[in-house]
Amino acid sequence: MMLPPDIGLPSQIRPDLPLAELLERLAASTTLVEIDSFGLHTVLSPLNRRTAVASGLRLTVHGPYGYDIDPGSPDEATRRKAVDLHRRHLEAAAEIGALVYVAHPDYMEPPGPRDPGVAAALQRTIADLADLQGDTGVPVAMENMPGVGSSHFTAPGDLDLGELGLTLDCGHAAISGTLDAFLADPHARLAHVHLHSNHGPSDADDPHRPLGEGVVEAAPVLAAARAAGATVVLEHLDEPSAMASLAWLEGSGLV
Repeated sequence: MMLPPDIGLPSQIRPDLPLAELLERLAASTTLVEIDSFGLHTVLSPLNRRTAVASGLRLTVHGPYGYDIDPGSPDEATRRKAVDLHRRHLEAAAEIGALVYVAHPDYMEPPGPRDPGVAAALQRTIADLADLQGDTGVPVAMENMPGVGSSHFTAPGDLDLGELGLTLDCGHAAISGTLDAFLADPHARLAHVHLHSNHGPSDADDPHRPLGEGVVEAAPVLAAARAAGATVVLEHLDEPSAMASLAWLEGSGLV
């Protein structure tokens, strides 16, 4: 089946495939693809940008994250390095006409207490990303992280997103026990959704299970996304899980 225009699939389900081959493959199921800008799919590649534009698909871009990028570092040089990396990816995302650019906040392993210095650094990064959003014309949406204490953004109100939108990662929110709070938050500027499931706090390793296998209820999430005009991506880690969620949505009459 073909997904409706507001629901898409991520490139990370097949990180082994060149972007051109992957986009052609995904076009059989969706008109919306999230390019995870890492490895073979980085939008910093001129070839990948030409491929993305030529595909004719509607696109979102997931910006880089990991231990080598720290947007919440109290060390200003380290934080600025993270912002500069996002700048390069945002400029590339603008070139391919991306609808949304997803950015991560901090992530801590093991979880720890809230650090005012990190929170303040993240607020500076949010302000910088808002400036880049204005410069590039690509909406930036900050993603919530999984597990209380694992980040300074796991619940509504943890950070002031200012001019940025929210990427509501439903699986992350389920692990943190904050999904209902995010859906009910009157201040949330919901721009984008990562939809997948898990068994809640007991799934702290964030398995990105197919819909129907866990506690995430897709119907209220889709209703909130559609009311806000937000895009939705079935954010799985492999192709079988993505296809299982697609089939579950069809069987449940949600698409």
